[in-house]
Amino acid sequence: MHHRIRLATAILGCAVSATALADFRAEFATVQGAGDTALTRIEVGAGHMRMDMGRNILLVDAASGRILVLMPNKQQYMDMGKMAQSLNAMLANVPPQMREMMKQRMAAHGGGVSVRYAPTGQTATIDGYPCAIYQVTIGTTHRSDACLADLSAAGIDAADQATVRKVFDDLRAMAQTASAGMVNSSINQLPAGTFPVQMTRYEDGKASAVTQIKNVSHAGVAAADFEVPAGYTEKQMPAMGMRH
Repeated sequence: MHHRIRLATAILGCAVSATALADFRAEFATVQGAGDTALTRIEVGAGHMRMDMGRNILLVDAASGRILVLMPNKQQYMDMGKMAQSLNAMLANVPPQMREMMKQRMAAHGGGVSVRYAPTGQTATIDGYPCAIYQVTIGTTHRSDACLADLSAAGIDAADQATVRKVFDDLRAMAQTASAGMVNSSINQLPAGTFPVQMTRYEDGKASAVTQIKNVSHAGVAAADFEVPAGYTEKQMPAMGMRH
């Protein structure tokens, strides 16, 4: 669960400046390497946000704070808010020594580390969008690069970024709740007025996948895109006992 929270939050850190009109849709495609976890779509409409990432789809209602993860290959969904509360209840009564041990293990697997974006000074043009390249580090590891274009190039109204900023805050708060305060990630948002048009993922210091924007649309987004499809069942959180 913590992996999914970190992944979604990191991607949101890259997409938080990319959204905006009441109805907005951006489609991405992997043009190099394996894109099994790559972002393929972002949609925003009527206070909702959707992100398609590999096999999973993240749905967030900014007004209610509801956060769902759809798993189309299993026709299931997870209510991340419920799971966060369950984990919080389980961890709240963990003895101090065990709590410190768990905190160290979370840190070893990326929990609580900072995600930072730094300009490289390099530029590119992706699908007609001039963009500046930023290096993304998680903790001390260079994980990806993001090439950021100007919002005005896509006709996106920056005033409507409130929905996504609320989503960003909800995800960060959920990570705090799920870990009972043991995860305290610092996510630096990208410069205001920009959006990602290319993302390059690195593994062992080498580029493993390149994802680029393919289409931006301001046509109406269907309300059904933000709902759980018919026939899906809720995946319950498994019982988690403490070993002594």
